[in-house]
Amino acid sequence: MIQTLEDLQLALAQMELHRGDTLSLEAKTFSEYSANALGPTLSAFANLPSGGSILLGVSESDGVSVVGVDDAHALIQSAVSQARNGFSTEIRVEGGAFTIDGRTVAVLNVSEAPVNEKPCRWNKRKKSYIRQYDGDYAMSPQEEQQLLLRHGRPREDSKPVDGSSRADLNTDLVAAFTSSVRRSTSRMADVDDDMILYRMNIVTGDGRLTTAGLYALGEYPQRLLPHLTLTAAIEGSGGARAVNRRNFVGPIPEILDDVLDWVMRNVDSAQVVTSDGIGTTNPSMPELAVREVVTNALVHRDLSEPASGKGIDLRLGDRELRLTNPGGLWGVTVDQLGTQNSKSAVNEFLYTICQNVESRHGRVIEALGSGIAAARDALREAGLPEPRFFDNGVSFTVLFPSSSLLPESDLAWLGSLGASGLSHRQSRALVDMRHGTVFTNSAYRARFGVPADEARADLADLVRRGLAERSGERRWVKYRLPSRL
Repeated sequence: MIQTLEDLQLALAQMELHRGDTLSLEAKTFSEYSANALGPTLSAFANLPSGGSILLGVSESDGVSVVGVDDAHALIQSAVSQARNGFSTEIRVEGGAFTIDGRTVAVLNVSEAPVNEKPCRWNKRKKSYIRQYDGDYAMSPQEEQQLLLRHGRPREDSKPVDGSSRADLNTDLVAAFTSSVRRSTSRMADVDDDMILYRMNIVTGDGRLTTAGLYALGEYPQRLLPHLTLTAAIEGSGGARAVNRRNFVGPIPEILDDVLDWVMRNVDSAQVVTSDGIGTTNPSMPELAVREVVTNALVHRDLSEPASGKGIDLRLGDRELRLTNPGGLWGVTVDQLGTQNSKSAVNEFLYTICQNVESRHGRVIEALGSGIAAARDALREAGLPEPRFFDNGVSFTVLFPSSSLLPESDLAWLGSLGASGLSHRQSRALVDMRHGTVFTNSAYRARFGVPADEARADLADLVRRGLAERSGERRWVKYRLPSRL
């Protein structure tokens, strides 16, 4: 949420970086049209985990620029009144006004609605809205049902699958699973296979398989659960049509292995800038990091009936890997991912089962809930930016940016500077400056995800080395490449 002028400057820098609105930031000039368009955005942010901020008096028509509003406080009061009375549940909105270059921006911080009051509908159109990267969209009936089902703890993984039986299980997977359970659980050491399968919520008392059991250990789960798939494709540059499209089926460990093999076959080895500023050849995506996010998508996807028409989608492009699965997080926020407070399984029974399921690349789930932290570490060691996560309540997306991958011409230019000991961020910033970027402290923070003091230290070091020029005073300070370079 935006509480200070510095927060607003950082938000504007983020929008500039992403060339417009983001998942949690919406800019409006507040014309007569946009005055009537607050409803969808207020609804979407109320339905969005952690809410979002609306910036009134900011244009995106030609880059991100502050155009200002005339009466910020009147606009804020009008929006607060609309939020209180115009929706199926009262939306909490806090406003503030900030001046930049003599123009006033009105900020509306929209809080997430309580889970048991979602979806939040706009009364004027009798619709609820969902937030995507490029705007607000009316929810489908299925998406509304997904949110309604999140009023209680998800239990879809424990439901029996009609038409299933033990004959649908893969015998090799079952043998490895029961052996692992006996080794890891002393109470199961002397229990036969049938009882293990029952106690571990794979087979029900009437002989049917649970959704979790069929999905994790089935011979071909898609016979009865056709939506439990992962589709992958390579995205061309410039909006080119996706190619090399594959649909992966089978139980979780087989999908995981096949997808991982596909990704590593299709990513290139590339020149990357390491922490000391030297170029080296590495795979553009660390295998461990890819494995962890694919595992999370498979195990934590929404298994409810409203999500039955949706599979997991993986896109591999020149600059990023993007993986989206149906369903949002449960019991944890995006900010908590990879921390000690992040162990919270959407599908509790499936998660427990997969701790004893082996793929060719090892156990599907480690019991410590350390997957995201491991992915971050692997990306950091490869000299790549941290992953980005987006949760809009009905889907969850992870992005592996590859923005640190540099062409040979840029690497050669960096080498010609003769500057040793540059950090990855500084090297990347210099390349950005070479191609016309002018950094502020806020823009640097938005670009590299570092706190203000680290951004200030990085930029001051570039100035000290003669690799950047500083102009302006106080919060208007800008950094650019010297003309001699």
